[in-house]
Amino acid sequence: MEIDSTFWFSVVWLLLLLVYAIAYLTRQIFISEYSLWESCLYLPTYLMGRLVWRVYFKNSAPEEIRRGAILAANHRSSVDPFFVQLAARRRVHWMVAKEYCRHFLFGPILRSFQVIPTNRSGMDTASTKAAMRITKENRLVGMFPEGRLNHTTDPLVSIRAGAALIAIRSGVPIIPLLIEGSPYRRTVWSPLLMPARVGITFGKPIHPQSVTPPNQDDAGAQGELSASDSLIVEWARQIVALAGQANFPIELVARRRRRGTDKR
Repeated sequence: MEIDSTFWFSVVWLLLLLVYAIAYLTRQIFISEYSLWESCLYLPTYLMGRLVWRVYFKNSAPEEIRRGAILAANHRSSVDPFFVQLAARRRVHWMVAKEYCRHFLFGPILRSFQVIPTNRSGMDTASTKAAMRITKENRLVGMFPEGRLNHTTDPLVSIRAGAALIAIRSGVPIIPLLIEGSPYRRTVWSPLLMPARVGITFGKPIHPQSVTPPNQDDAGAQGELSASDSLIVEWARQIVALAGQANFPIELVARRRRRGTDKR
C-alpha cells in the first residue's frame, strides 16, 4: 500500500514535537527552579501558549521580576494564570480557594505547584502571611485585583486592594501586567479549545515607598489601608493606560470592616 506524503509529514511533525518536549524538560530540570513534576505539568501550558494561544510579549520584563514581587494582572479568562506564568518564566505562587486545594483531583496538582490556600470571603490572615513570606524569600505571588472575571467591554471592573496590602507589608513591588486577547466563551473549559492571539504588556513596577497615601495624617492600620488603596489605584491607572483608555474611571471596592457597606 502506498503511503502519501501527508503521512510522512505528520510523522516528522510528531517526532519534532517529541524532540522539543524532551529538550524542554531537560532544560527545565537543569536550569529552571521547577521540579521534574512541575516541568511535566508546565509543558502542556507552554505548548498551548505557543501553539494555540500564540502568546507574544509587547515589551521586556522588568528586572524586578527576578526578585520577590507581586504580579498583578487584569482578568478576563480562566486561563489567565497560564499567561502570567509564561510571562514570569519562573514559578508563580497563586492564592487558590481552599475547597479546590482539598479536591480529590485538583488538590494534589495544586499542592505540587505550592499554591496558597485561601478563603473566598473576607481577608484571610493565614494566606496573607504565607504570601508575605513567599515574596520575602525572593519568590513571586500572582494576583488578580479584580477578584473575578471581567465579562464587560471595560478595561477593568471594580478592584480590591489585597495585592497592594501584601506588597506594602512585604516591602516588595507590584508588577502590572496587561493581558489582551484572552480566549473565553462562557465556561471555564472553553479556552482550552479556542485559538487566540494573546498579547502581554509589562507595566512599570510600583514600589510601595513610591506611593503617597491621600491623607498624610493617617496612622497605624488606617494609614496602611489608605496607602494600599493608593497603591492599587496606581496599578489600575497603569493597566487602563496600557489598554489605551487612560481616562477610564477607577472603582475601588469598599472594605467591609471599614465601612460595612459592601455586601457583594
